[in-house]
Amino acid sequence: MERMGSLNYDGHLYDFEDRFLAHVQVVLAQKMRRRESFLLSWTAPAHEEAWGRVSIWISPSADVSFRYSGSKSAALNSEWLERMMSATHSTRGLDLDTQKEPPAGSPAHS
Repeated sequence: MERMGSLNYDGHLYDFEDRFLAHVQVVLAQKMRRRESFLLSWTAPAHEEAWGRVSIWISPSADVSFRYSGSKSAALNSEWLERMMSATHSTRGLDLDTQKEPPAGSPAHS
């Protein structure tokens, strides 16, 4: 069973699997620390309040928080983080629907 956490953006909650969300959190933190804005998009499932295609503008002044269902920090995959960071520089921004974890054997750190 996947543990589900949530991204709280401007009072709206969006659910993601904990490990995936941990990677998104690192990317958002890096971009916000650098004072860089970007578009973050994904398709939310029909059972969520804001279902369908979701796009939010992430800026350094955005009110963002994360909540995880698990109590332990997820192991992070550095290749996955690099791919996500690279996508933030594209004109379409970071589309979470296209972000799948690289195959086993990719470098990881915690």
